[in-house]
Amino acid sequence: METTYTLWKEQAIRSIEEKTASFSEILHKKIETAYLKRLLEKMSTHAASPEALITFQKQMDVLIEAIPSKFDFENKIVRRNFMKKKATIKNTATSKHKLVTKGYYISMWMGLGIGLGMPWGVAFGNIALGLPIGLAIGVAIGSSLDAKAAKEGRVV
Repeated sequence: METTYTLWKEQAIRSIEEKTASFSEILHKKIETAYLKRLLEKMSTHAASPEALITFQKQMDVLIEAIPSKFDFENKIVRRNFMKKKATIKNTATSKHKLVTKGYYISMWMGLGIGLGMPWGVAFGNIALGLPIGLAIGVAIGSSLDAKAAKEGRVV
């Protein structure tokens, strides 16, 4: 027996495919259609609560309606409106539902490692030594967190 989310998800994926059928590969990457489809698949098992899932469904419906046509994508206002809505959904997926993109933690911890490595380099009298050490520590922590997220099935 199919749940209401499963039926809605299939309809949402069809809507995305219909709206983006004539798009070039570049537009698909800008709109991130593959990410949106994977996110729809993951949310059925990773939603924080039933209420959060309903809120996500409403946000996704608004986003799907806001997908610009091939020609409207050149309009800066329409494009910006869509990108803001997409960013909201991505932030919600990351913060509330703990779903991350591939390489999310590495990119976050790499910058933090460099920031932490600089003071250590200054303390040892050589900034050039502190940067790669901080970078290596950041990449190590980030890759372990990415591996943990992949093992838990939280990578979209």
